[in-house]
Amino acid sequence: MRKGFTLIELMVSIAIIGILAALMYINITGIKTKNRDAQRLMRVNEIAKALNIYNTSARSYPVSAENITVTGSDSMSLALQTAGAISQVPVDPMNSGSYVFKYQSADGADFTLSFCLETDTIHGYSQGCGNTIKP
Repeated sequence: MRKGFTLIELMVSIAIIGILAALMYINITGIKTKNRDAQRLMRVNEIAKALNIYNTSARSYPVSAENITVTGSDSMSLALQTAGAISQVPVDPMNSGSYVFKYQSADGADFTLSFCLETDTIHGYSQGCGNTIKP
């Protein structure tokens, strides 16, 4: 009698290891997307707080009739930084494609911050790009 594993035993072991690796990959990917969504909400709330600080001293929000992409060097970001409301305006964790923050304030009386989420795990917000924060 020879000692060792049969070919079938080795193939079953490799298949089990492959399934476990795939499950781990799926879980890690899900955790990363949830983390990015949490960062998005935290960052967009940080911008909203800076806008309210700006409004307290300037008596209006930075005016932008068009939807502008928040890049950190756009007109809204520069206005907040110049006024000392925030040292650096945060951007979306991915900051590409549809995953960017958008700002609009037609008359300076109020504003709309728009952003996209990759999941629907944050209470009060939905997956996709229909999410907004207003004062």
